[in-house]
Amino acid sequence: MGAQVSRNDYEWVFTDEPHATRRALILAKYPQIKKLMKVDPHFKWTVLLMVLTQIVSFYLLRNTTSFWLLLVVAYCFGGVINHSLIAIFFS
Repeated sequence: MGAQVSRNDYEWVFTDEPHATRRALILAKYPQIKKLMKVDPHFKWTVLLMVLTQIVSFYLLRNTTSFWLLLVVAYCFGGVINHSLIAIFFS
């Protein structure tokens, strides 16, 4: 392999994390939105439904021999659900 990394190769940036700074600025300007910043109690059911949907789809496709059908379902259906789960976990 031959690659070497030293601590001098990394560029250290000592600025604030942009999301926290932006959130503080928005809250200072519009304090009434603080009441909107809460956990949605329906998220857990949404996540559970998405995961169960994926598990059921795996079960229904267990005997499929068509590679192309599996590829289309995995790319279109599974990709959309995975992206939604990532968006839910990020927020």
